[in-house]
Amino acid sequence: MSWFFKPQHKAQKDRAILKRIDETLSRQGLPSAILHFLVFLLLEWQWRSLGPVPNASYVFGLLLVIMASWRFIMIAQFNDWYGRGPARWRDWFIGSGFLHAGLWSAYLLYRLAGPDHPIQLLGLLYTLAVAAGGTFVYSLYGRTVRIYLAVLLWPVATYYAFAQDTAGHWFISLAFVALYMYLVSTAGRVSELVWGFLTHNHELKMRLRALEQAREANVIQATTNRRFINQLLHRVKNPLSGLLGVLGMLSHDESSSEHQGMLNIARRSGHSILDLVNDLEAYIEQRDQARVPQSVVFNLRKTLEHALSDMGSKAHEHGLELAYLYHPAVPERIESDPQWLSNAFRRLLDFALDSAQEGEITVRIAVDQRGEEERLLLSFYFINEEVTTEDLRAAIHRNMDTLPEDEDVSDQLTLMVASAQFRAMGAELTASSRDKGHLKTIRVSLPMIASSQQASSFRPARFMAGRSVVLSDLSPVNERALSAEFLSWEMSVSTWPLERLLQESDQPADFILLNIPVQDGPARHTLAQVQQLLQRLEGQSVSVFLYASELQRGLLSDLSGRFQFIEKPITRDALLHAFRRALDDHRPDSDQDYRCGDTRVLLAEDNLVTQKVISRLLERIGVTVDSVVNGREAAHMAMSGDPYDLVIMDCLMPRMDGLEATRLIRQQELNSGEHIPIIAMTAEDTPEQERACLAAGMDDFMVKPVSYENLVTLVQRWVG
Repeated sequence: MSWFFKPQHKAQKDRAILKRIDETLSRQGLPSAILHFLVFLLLEWQWRSLGPVPNASYVFGLLLVIMASWRFIMIAQFNDWYGRGPARWRDWFIGSGFLHAGLWSAYLLYRLAGPDHPIQLLGLLYTLAVAAGGTFVYSLYGRTVRIYLAVLLWPVATYYAFAQDTAGHWFISLAFVALYMYLVSTAGRVSELVWGFLTHNHELKMRLRALEQAREANVIQATTNRRFINQLLHRVKNPLSGLLGVLGMLSHDESSSEHQGMLNIARRSGHSILDLVNDLEAYIEQRDQARVPQSVVFNLRKTLEHALSDMGSKAHEHGLELAYLYHPAVPERIESDPQWLSNAFRRLLDFALDSAQEGEITVRIAVDQRGEEERLLLSFYFINEEVTTEDLRAAIHRNMDTLPEDEDVSDQLTLMVASAQFRAMGAELTASSRDKGHLKTIRVSLPMIASSQQASSFRPARFMAGRSVVLSDLSPVNERALSAEFLSWEMSVSTWPLERLLQESDQPADFILLNIPVQDGPARHTLAQVQQLLQRLEGQSVSVFLYASELQRGLLSDLSGRFQFIEKPITRDALLHAFRRALDDHRPDSDQDYRCGDTRVLLAEDNLVTQKVISRLLERIGVTVDSVVNGREAAHMAMSGDPYDLVIMDCLMPRMDGLEATRLIRQQELNSGEHIPIIAMTAEDTPEQERACLAAGMDDFMVKPVSYENLVTLVQRWVG
């Protein structure tokens, strides 16, 4: 317990606050002690004109120097001395202040008792200034300020009251007494104000700390609850996945149409439950903000087309068509979170499939130009007469943690989760309707950063230019989308109804693409006509494609004749692959082997066995191969001498890996303006590895073990 300071406010019991105050005030004491000595020298210099300096002045000067040195030591050793005991340090600090004030008062009385000199007025004024400054310093220590001011002012007041009996001296004495009372009163107000503020601040900090602890406890509780719910959901998903697998196998083995229908109903019900579980997991993740999007470079078109292709069978199970329009201005590669975007896109598409009552669901993928900013525009069109536009707008803008108490929004869970995922990526969502409110539209405008290196591997015109295709019985949207795609391949496109194809005697085109309705009744009627067409085209070099649902393979098995099945909706790469395979089927046997002469390929592979195998495969098609065993040699070879037509780069190699070597090559190409196609070769078939390769500047991705067919396809794609 301190002799001079007894805490009264809550903040005065806070050691951190007291230490900060003690350290600040101790530093203020050193300038005061030095100033005392300087004023002492000034006074003695003036009194020196009256005669020799008395020995007492030297004693006072020495004591003032000692006090200044003591203050300096207390500052220098603050942490050490304070650590031994704050109360003890505070007693030493306050006691030294009293001693300093008493020493100055004694010196001033000594000089006032001597011969009169005008410089005495400076000593009095300086004493008043010291009293005012000390008031603010010691006011924070409660009653300490009374003692300090008494030691400093009362000796001078007493001297003028009793030492010299004149009216002027009595007036000075009363002035010092009045000043003492005023400064004590001011110190009380300052102390109350400062400590009141610090106490209020201390209470706020305590409340904030309590709130922070409560928040952390809530976060821990929420995390625990989320983990528990996820565990429960996983326990539901595991047997559900097994059940769906068994139902899928039974549906393939069961021949009875009645049992087949019942199995399909059970399988669809299981998938609906699985979708609901996935939506619940995503809802909890979005509500608790357990994850945020992470931007990487990825192939946007492949991501969205794969999602559309995967959702096609669900649309066909509902008896609905699924079509999409992909605008050519949309960049192939962008910087965003592919998993996040794919999940949100699939969920919004899933909501459109569940909400659509008839007809066709259309997805339009385009660029939304806003001044200099380009945004990705995703539009979903579906027909629904029951859901209002206001309901859609409320769902896409609803916060995950503020669900209405008097409204059932469970049927909008998928849309709410998808909207929250899109908003987390900075997207803007709108909903509208037309055709008397029947045709609903949900638009997503998403910030888009196009990658500096766009994919250039898709060059269908090298294989399809000058060829012709007839599109038959497609929906307007599908017809528009496929016509635009084939025209970009430099093909001639015609649209004929199936009846005209049956009546045409000559070969109408190189390719015929026929749409098969998703409903079984219209599909059987169309397939009967297709059978007649296949018989008429027997022996001709035309390739017939049946654009149908995966669920209709059983119906197509009854057809006789030569045709190819392509599943709708089909991705661009799959469509080109199907057409090129049809071309290969029509070539004479002598032309089956692909040859690629005058082509130089650099192969970077550290495994000599793999290197030899791939070299032999490339040499079979006429390619000249140069081989290296590490990335440093590959970068040197690619950047010097005659340019290569293609580089096949292993990702993991000694001295320098394939990713770093690719970065060096791309950096050099910034100056030369050239671009060598680089194909990544890796044993790790994961989306993360593919994104890492594309981000490094590679153009394509090949997984080990490398097959002859895949290798030839890649060489054809990049070399021609």
